[in-house]
Amino acid sequence: MKNKEQFNSSEYVLVNAPNRAGKDFIHLLRSKGIQYYALTNNKYGKKKLEAMGVDSIIMVDTENAATWVLPDIKISKVYLFEISFNLCSRYIQICKEWGSESIHVVTKRDKSRSAYRSLGANQFTYINTNNEVASLLL
Repeated sequence: MKNKEQFNSSEYVLVNAPNRAGKDFIHLLRSKGIQYYALTNNKYGKKKLEAMGVDSIIMVDTENAATWVLPDIKISKVYLFEISFNLCSRYIQICKEWGSESIHVVTKRDKSRSAYRSLGANQFTYINTNNEVASLLL
């Protein structure tokens, strides 16, 4: 991943952060001064992100492909923190629709790599603990 100095001011990281590791990653992006948007598919997730101080949120209806409108931002990288295989798969489909070239799935399971790859994810990280997110920025 690019360091802050290497990011164009018009590029953003897109993060789905439904778990502790994802939230820690958002805090890491903030501490490094990297611009990001958070991705969620429901009001509860949005409220949790807002409670963390996240104000750049993209909400998508994962059940209706007609609503997957490309945001008016340039997405440089996508990080999806898996809590559900089905939801993560849908987010991959959405991000591919948006033309995202780099989709990174972060998971605690090691059995789903080939399925995610077939959908379009091209990077995978297996984490055992939540404090391993710093290595994602290397």
